[in-house]
Amino acid sequence: MELQQLRGLCEIARTGSFTGAARQLFITQSAVSQQIRALEEEVGQQLVERTRSGARLTTAGQALHRRARNILEEIRLAQDEINSEAAIIGGRVVFATSDTNCTYILPPVLRSFREQYPGVDVEIRNKMSSEIAPLVLDDEIDFGLATLPLPHPRLKTEALFERRDVWICPIGHPLASRRRLPAAAVAQEPLLALERGSQSRALFDDLFRQAGIAPQIVMELGSIEVLKRFVEIGFGMALVPAIAVTHEVESGRLIAIAATGVTSRSVGLVLHRPRVAAAAATALLNQMRGQLSGTVC
Repeated sequence: MELQQLRGLCEIARTGSFTGAARQLFITQSAVSQQIRALEEEVGQQLVERTRSGARLTTAGQALHRRARNILEEIRLAQDEINSEAAIIGGRVVFATSDTNCTYILPPVLRSFREQYPGVDVEIRNKMSSEIAPLVLDDEIDFGLATLPLPHPRLKTEALFERRDVWICPIGHPLASRRRLPAAAVAQEPLLALERGSQSRALFDDLFRQAGIAPQIVMELGSIEVLKRFVEIGFGMALVPAIAVTHEVESGRLIAIAATGVTSRSVGLVLHRPRVAAAAATALLNQMRGQLSGTVC
């Protein structure tokens, strides 16, 4: 049973006609008829009978109507409670995360949060994962979103999603047709890399260190967006989070190739263990859990 079908039954009972029910629900009379027909097929009994003056519920229809009214009232009360909670939650949330998460992961989460909690101000501090733990421990921010692990006895971490990294190259590159690439396959290629200090750069360096190969880095850049543009115009290849090149790959501007030897990275929440999050921070934490938990980016 669908809620709209139950609403149709209740409006027929209230107005005494399909036409009146359609008017109240802002749909066509045909749509109301289809809803009732679907209900009748599901319960296996006639619920509404047409009369010269309009329509009336059968005995079975009256029984369902009594239950339907209670169901719809409970839903209305729940919605009022949710709206009231959203209205009273205000204040400010401060959290820190990386440029990659800010750019490619969080926009839809924060858009949904702003729609639900318009009274909450959100401040984001753009920090690398290694810089987030001290901010949480010093209570300078409510929480962090960082690459894990970040082991510390006073930190509580909670994994939310996995991030994959891929090699990218321009269209027509000699390696563009490969499905997977180990470090040895790209060692002699001109490579672009992020500046040292980020988790992404550490992953890049570890990959070649473990393979015992010296990469041919021709350029170090400060952001993934700049790095992508230079790969696109043929300056070299790069290792980047897959989520960062979704648009370019879909539009045919870049080729993404799986990176052999690179495991996915766990990204999650970083909280100060003894501290209890304020209502606004808790609401944002739950929004992130709801939209990001279990995803692979």
